[in-house]
Amino acid sequence: MSKRIKVFGVSCLAVLLSGSSVMAQEACKTYLVKSGDNLRNIARAAYGSGDMFRVIYDANLRTIGPEADMIETGDTLVIPCNPNEPEPVVMAVVVAPQDPLPPVAAEAAPVVVAVDPAPTLPVVVEPEVIIPAAAAAPKAAPDQKPLGFVTGNGNAPFTDEVLQGGGMMTQLIEMAVFRADPALPYTMTFINDWQAHVDALLPSGAYDISFPWSRPDCDAPEILSAGDLSRCENFVFSDPLYETVDGFFVAADSDFVGLTSYADLIGKRFCRPEGYTTGKLDGLGLSVPAIDLMRPVSVTDCFAALSDGKTDLVAVDADVAEAALASMGLTGRIVQNQHLTTVETLHAIAHKSNANAVAMIGMLNQGLTEMYQSGEWYDVVSTALARNQVRQ
Repeated sequence: MSKRIKVFGVSCLAVLLSGSSVMAQEACKTYLVKSGDNLRNIARAAYGSGDMFRVIYDANLRTIGPEADMIETGDTLVIPCNPNEPEPVVMAVVVAPQDPLPPVAAEAAPVVVAVDPAPTLPVVVEPEVIIPAAAAAPKAAPDQKPLGFVTGNGNAPFTDEVLQGGGMMTQLIEMAVFRADPALPYTMTFINDWQAHVDALLPSGAYDISFPWSRPDCDAPEILSAGDLSRCENFVFSDPLYETVDGFFVAADSDFVGLTSYADLIGKRFCRPEGYTTGKLDGLGLSVPAIDLMRPVSVTDCFAALSDGKTDLVAVDADVAEAALASMGLTGRIVQNQHLTTVETLHAIAHKSNANAVAMIGMLNQGLTEMYQSGEWYDVVSTALARNQVRQ
């Protein structure tokens, strides 16, 4: 288990595309906001990383506002120098005369030349801006209990501590919190036993919110497994964070590659990681005892079982599958059946026994709405997916 503590500060990808007009700008300057800009793409242009948006926000609290309302076209923002780089230093170096020199040159005074020992560092240019102390970021009340988030590793590109920003979903959650209330303290903990999140950690109040989770078809309780029915009855779901395609992954040299009917999957051995809802499978008539279902802890456990011939198919999110197969060196040996897919949405969840569950999920929904409007949702998602493609 590991924990990070910070104070920060729909569903269809195609309809949420948003342009960005931010022009290249440098740190240590001011920037005039243009249509389509948001804090993340301004931070990326200034510092090379959209995750540094908070640096710009903290320096412009008076302009942006304490509730992190979206920046307005025509606003002038201070772009502070990159806090992760040393200040540029200009040194005066005395260049001594060399022997032998021509008579005229030998009598000349020493030459003083200004040089920059690190020419690749940004050079401070005017205007110099002093941030008043009153414009510092808002502080949370000292007795305010941090909001406890819990997620897990091994779920690239969505959540994993080794991914930049903790993965796409972690960045979406943190940005939503920032949008809803920049002064809200929270903790972000990675616990890899996903089932424990819903069985113990949220019901006991050890943590407030877990993510990402697919939502069963709660309007059709008659087809749900006991676990999915319990999830519908006992948890509050956020608005969709992301819409994902679930696929069926099989050995590349098997007959399962060409199957075109779900009926052909009856009687087969399935693997779907613990914590993943089986609602879509149930709705297709692919429930136990019609199928043999393995439920190991992780996606990689399922792919190891498929590679060893212990299961016939792995039913899992396509983005997560691609990352897992690449990490295991199984790309090309295990492939997705292109004829059979299902669509699911991913959410944050809170247990209904938590007195603040509805309010907390409502806060995230508010932040997500602002992210859709500002283009920050698309910025986070597209950057994370592109980065994941590079890793593979």
